Amino acid sequence: MSTKTAGKGSVLSRASGGLVLLIVGLGCGGMIAVAPDIAAAVLLLLLPGVVGWLLDPTPGKAIGRTMLLFQGAASIHPIVSIWFQCDGLDACVAMAADRRTVLVVLLAAGFGFVLTQILPMALKLLDDGRIRIRRARLVAERQKIVEEWELERSE
Repeated sequence: MSTKTAGKGSVLSRASGGLVLLIVGLGCGGMIAVAPDIAAAVLLLLLPGVVGWLLDPTPGKAIGRTMLLFQGAASIHPIVSIWFQCDGLDACVAMAADRRTVLVVLLAAGFGFVLTQILPMALKLLDDGRIRIRRARLVAERQKIVEEWELERSE
C-alpha cells in the first residue's frame, strides 16, 4: 500500500513540476511576443543565474535556486528602469549591458553562491560550539554532585 502511495506522490510531484514549467514557458512566450526588446534585456540579466541553475549538480538545485533568487532580486531595479526608459532593442540591451548593472547582478549571484556554500559550515560550527558548552556545563554539574554526595569518580 505504501509503495502505491509513494508512487502517486512522485507522479504528482512530476506532474506539478511539469505544470509549473508549462506556465513559466507560456509567461515567457507571452513576454517575448508583447515586448521582445525588454525580454532580450531580461534574458541578458538573468542568463548567468539560469545557467548556474541548469548546471547545478546538488539535489534540489539549492545552489542554482539561491543564485537565481539573489540575481533576480538584484535585477528588479534595472528591469523596471528598462521597462519605463528604453526605446527599441538596442537601447534596452545597452541599458541591461551597462557595466554597473551587470556587475551588481553578477555580484548578487556570487553572493548567493557563497552563502549557499558557507551557511551549512557556519551552522555546523555554531552547533559544535553549543554542544561543547553544554558538555562543559554537564561535566561541571556532575563534578558538583560527585563532591556533594562524596561518590567515587569513575572516569
